[in-house]
Amino acid sequence: MTSPEITIREVFDGVQEIKQTLAGMQGHKDTLDDHETRIRGLEKLVWKAAGVAATVGAALGWLIPLLLA
Repeated sequence: MTSPEITIREVFDGVQEIKQTLAGMQGHKDTLDDHETRIRGLEKLVWKAAGVAATVGAALGWLIPLLLA
């Protein structure tokens, strides 16, 4: 099986295409930063929910035996 030959010109054209794509993304930096901020907020919410669930579970684990006794 022979591998396809890739010329230096094809590599250069590919690199130029990537550069153009990245240059077009410069205007979206604010959107990306906002997205990261929203994800961090959701992560904090998940940790808070886990803390509340652990506290409620511990309280119920202590309270149920007292009520059944």
